[in-house]
Amino acid sequence: MELFTEILACAPLPLFIMLAIAAFLGWLLRHLMGGGSDGNGAAGGVIPLSVDPNDLKVVEGIGPKIEELLHAAGIGTWSDLAATNVDRLQSILTEAGPRFKMHDPKTWPEQAAYARDGQWDQLKEYQDFLIGGK
Repeated sequence: MELFTEILACAPLPLFIMLAIAAFLGWLLRHLMGGGSDGNGAAGGVIPLSVDPNDLKVVEGIGPKIEELLHAAGIGTWSDLAATNVDRLQSILTEAGPRFKMHDPKTWPEQAAYARDGQWDQLKEYQDFLIGGK
C-alpha cells in the first residue's frame, strides 16, 4: 500500500487512468491464471491454491508433517487423497503416534476432490466454512 501511495504521489497520470490500468492488469492476471468459467461451475478470478497435484497441504488440516505421512503411505496426489477412505486416513494418523491422532481427516477426501477437479472457489468456500465452524 505504501508503494502505491508513493507511485500515486509521483505519477503524472490522473487517478482515473491509473485505476483503469490497475483494473486491466487485474483482469489480465485473472485470465492468465485460468480465470473465467471452466464449465464446472468455478467462478472466474479464483486463483488456485496450488498447481502441484502432489501438494496435499492445500487441504485444510494437512501440514508438512502430515503430508509426509500421507506420501509415505502411498497417498501422493489430490486424486489419491480423494479416493482414500476416511478410516484409512485415521489409521495412518493413529499409527504415527499421539501427536497426529488428534487430527480429524473426515473432510480431507472432499477437499482433495475439489482441488483435483480445479474447483477452487468451492474449495475455498468449504474451507471458510470449516474454519468458521471451529
